[in-house]
Amino acid sequence: MFPFLKPTLIYEGDVTRIRLNDLKELGIEGLILDLDNTIMAPKSARLDLPVKYWLDVMKMNFKIVVLTNNKQAFYLEAVRYVLELPVIGFAKKPWSVGIHEALDILNLSNDKIAVIGDRPLTDIWLGQRFGFKTVLIHALTAHIEPKWKYCLRKLEWSFVKR
Repeated sequence: MFPFLKPTLIYEGDVTRIRLNDLKELGIEGLILDLDNTIMAPKSARLDLPVKYWLDVMKMNFKIVVLTNNKQAFYLEAVRYVLELPVIGFAKKPWSVGIHEALDILNLSNDKIAVIGDRPLTDIWLGQRFGFKTVLIHALTAHIEPKWKYCLRKLEWSFVKR
């Protein structure tokens, strides 16, 4: 229905379900990670232990950049400190505002990069626009979000062909 929303991989769980070998088999060398709801609960600047463990394994195997639409400078600085990774804020995904900085940091060809996120209309669409592999996961369940956001998320996922 909407080919620009069709991810390369879909996981029926959060980011910790992504297997290292699945990414390696795709020839991935670099990751662009979404922040809020993908690796941290929104506005928390806190990394849960299972996600920290997963991220530590990924850091040993891939170049990683975090790309977020969040624009709060104090929050982004706290996240940089916690993650010990480059964090690019105010990215305006799915548009190209932040992606060029991420590409400069990764210094890889687009076919060697995967975008990992929980939103088809931002993360997956961005990845498709730039020829990256895309990985769609479910949002972290460690937080409660407003009902309107939950409904929007369900609607977005309905457009994804499985």
